[in-house]
Amino acid sequence: MATTITIKRTKTTQALALYNHRINDLIRNLLFEFVSNLKQQTIEMSNAEFPIEIQYILENTTEISEAVRNDSTKNTVVLCKIEEKDVIINFKSYWYNDQYLYNEVTIVSPSHFNFTDVSLFEYFLDNAIYHSEFKGAYINIDGEDIQNFYAHELPERTFDDIYLPAKMIQDLKGYTAVFEKRQRIMRYMFVGAPGSGKTESLIVIANALKAQGVTVLKVSAAGLRNAVKFANILAPALIVLDDIDLELGNRDDYNQTAYLKSFLDILDGVEKINPNVGILATTNSLWLVDTAAQRPGRFNKIMSFGELTKENITNIIKKSLNAIGMPDMKVLYDAKLVEHYDTTKQTGAYIFNMTQMLANQIDIDMIKPTVKDILAYMKDDSDLLASLKEGNGAIY
Repeated sequence: MATTITIKRTKTTQALALYNHRINDLIRNLLFEFVSNLKQQTIEMSNAEFPIEIQYILENTTEISEAVRNDSTKNTVVLCKIEEKDVIINFKSYWYNDQYLYNEVTIVSPSHFNFTDVSLFEYFLDNAIYHSEFKGAYINIDGEDIQNFYAHELPERTFDDIYLPAKMIQDLKGYTAVFEKRQRIMRYMFVGAPGSGKTESLIVIANALKAQGVTVLKVSAAGLRNAVKFANILAPALIVLDDIDLELGNRDDYNQTAYLKSFLDILDGVEKINPNVGILATTNSLWLVDTAAQRPGRFNKIMSFGELTKENITNIIKKSLNAIGMPDMKVLYDAKLVEHYDTTKQTGAYIFNMTQMLANQIDIDMIKPTVKDILAYMKDDSDLLASLKEGNGAIY
């Protein structure tokens, strides 16, 4: 698949010489895989701004590389043409004190180009990322260093796996429907107490979009700027920020972090997010909603999680029992137990976990399988939690 990634041109022509650009293992592997695939014609760039034609890949040679670096280290040299001009890419890996492995890439050419050497290096790297396994994958970006950038498995979820009010399910499905019809990915923020279904809903949407070729980037606040850069390259893409209040801090308590400003700048478009890059964020804190929603257009929709219907509660209980292979323990979704969960306003996560606890207690004869005994156990637990929330209890 061809790409239309652009690079910055300069106003003056110059010979190209980029010396000793140290890179980490990930970048080295991405670049080498890219040129190898170009040589094998498994990818092509006929529609790209600057098509790259690979002519030769010379393994472990010094004849050409000595013109780049005057030493006898074995190198991999790539001869290619860009705009009908010769370019040499030299990959070098070497050990320092037999402890540290260093990688370097050098790009040189006797020709004159209308762009800088650094921009050309970035052009190679952007295309390498675009044509790599990361395109359409689920990526985790841990921090500001590109080394903390890797693909992993997204937990499988569908809309059948979440139990929320019908109106909320409709809004969530609308998020994916907009992409299906208009190729646009929106910005949503999910707000609610822990265990109310925010993260599960996020995973469901990520699965639905990834199945349509969207790249999903799960990111920490520290890696947000990198995430925007990579999302623009890998678009259509979805940036996922889960529990961001824990990393951004609270401006009202004067403990906000430096990442809060970056987060708001990105929402305001300062970071130049592509139109087909969307954002899903979750937070437990209402203060962050106030901060993020001060300007119109930062988020298309802010969804409040927490309210469950009795039908939702029953379905969560059944899902929990199926997960531990006890679907026939029907006493655990008796109407009186469902009523208790509803009255005490328990979260979906609490109901899910309590159901499995009760099932195990019944299975080992610690609790009698009667509504009266089960309800007594549930009330004791909910009363304890309520007391702790009010500050009247202690944890030992």
